[in-house]
Amino acid sequence: MDEVKKNISFGIAGSGTAGLIAAIYLRKAFPNSPITIVSSTEIGIIGVGEGSTEHWRSFMELCDIGLEEMIVESSATHKYGIRFENWSSVHKDYFHSVGRVDDIYAHNMFATYMGFLEQGKTLTSQTSSVGMVKNKISRQHLHNGTNQFHFDTFKLNNFFSSLCFKRQIRFVEGKIENVTVNEETKCIESVGTHRGDIVYADFWFDATGFSRTLMKALDNTEWKSFDEYLLCDSAIAFPTESDPSGQIKPYTRARAMSAGWVWEIPTQERRGNGYVYSSKFIDEEKAISELEKITGYKITTHRSFNFNPGYLKNAWVKNCSSIGLASSFVEPLEATSIGSSIQHMKLMIPYLSSYIPENHLSQKDFNKKFESIMRNILTMLRLHYWSDRRDSPFWVEQANMPVNSELQELIDVWSERPPVRTDVDSSNGELFQSPHLIHVAQGQGLINIEACSRALDSLGIREKVSKEMDQMRHDRHSHELVDHAESLREISQVDEEWLS
Repeated sequence: MDEVKKNISFGIAGSGTAGLIAAIYLRKAFPNSPITIVSSTEIGIIGVGEGSTEHWRSFMELCDIGLEEMIVESSATHKYGIRFENWSSVHKDYFHSVGRVDDIYAHNMFATYMGFLEQGKTLTSQTSSVGMVKNKISRQHLHNGTNQFHFDTFKLNNFFSSLCFKRQIRFVEGKIENVTVNEETKCIESVGTHRGDIVYADFWFDATGFSRTLMKALDNTEWKSFDEYLLCDSAIAFPTESDPSGQIKPYTRARAMSAGWVWEIPTQERRGNGYVYSSKFIDEEKAISELEKITGYKITTHRSFNFNPGYLKNAWVKNCSSIGLASSFVEPLEATSIGSSIQHMKLMIPYLSSYIPENHLSQKDFNKKFESIMRNILTMLRLHYWSDRRDSPFWVEQANMPVNSELQELIDVWSERPPVRTDVDSSNGELFQSPHLIHVAQGQGLINIEACSRALDSLGIREKVSKEMDQMRHDRHSHELVDHAESLREISQVDEEWLS
């Protein structure tokens, strides 16, 4: 009788959001595999609020995570998009929030988008619910009406940790003190903690953040920096109380500043805030001063960190894959950290399903696709900085910085024809597709309106487009709206009311 092969075992170094996402994803994909997380509670996280991309909902559904339970346990709020303020003089206030996209046959083009752009309208204002700017959400489908959320990072990690315990994922507490690498195979054999515990696994995930503990042990440290395209390299994060009005915004705010931009992320109990800036143009003390001026809050407690925007050239080497901050960090703009971790795992599972250490071609193929994800993120983020602002040294220098080839090609072709659905590749798990980039490009004034008009005329679809535009305008306010904050309180209190 053939010997029964054992299930592949997994080790995860680090229990931040990325490490826990990896564990939950692995348990769903490999129900019988041993999974161990090695981490120390002494290693903290930034923890002042975090946002997801639209990939969050599919991750929850795949991994059997209850929607309302997640909202309650992580103090989550709805996120319908990002509001960009003062990034451009073309539209000083616009949203990246992809609402309804038309289904008119227009040879792969976005017909109603062209119609709204021709009228000088911002896309979100014409295609999304009017409730967004009123801090209201649709009663129909209620919390199922969005696929993105904001979270209290500490609470989200506690919730995910509890899920891992319930799903027989083992935790080993302790700081990683040594990593044993096999001299012949150059693969990781085990990880040891300061408490003397030794953990063995067939395959490892490095989720140790910027320290990249496992990757350094494998001498895999080549970093592909985006600093020739992006100036921001520092951030300050701090919490504030919830809006005194009691309202909760169902979107992230991103306000352009003298040397970068400020985020505001609402959770149910507070707001997470931060300033992402270039240390070349402002130091931490002056950044805090500017923050206090714009927010009206005296900042007494904050966390700060520096970063080099980019990614690890080889996210997977030997029997280890880095994930989360250990594999990449560009900047907080567009909340790509959680989304890239989800797409990382989605991309990784097929390779792991047939994994043996000799599968070097699989590693090469994965790393190529991961690079495509990162280049897609760079294209999206660099697009935001293609701005006509010249009111500070930061914005002047950013305007004169190089543009990555993928974005330059899009800008060039959009100067001659309207965007089409196939402008952006999405076959490798890229986070951003054509509609996402169009919303930002129209906000920055980068789409040729005359080309849109010519296309509508030559295709003879103006009548169809006009009817579709009217329907979209109607749909914006044709549904019952409820207060966002109140809807969240309702699901948090339902058990107490039921038992009272």
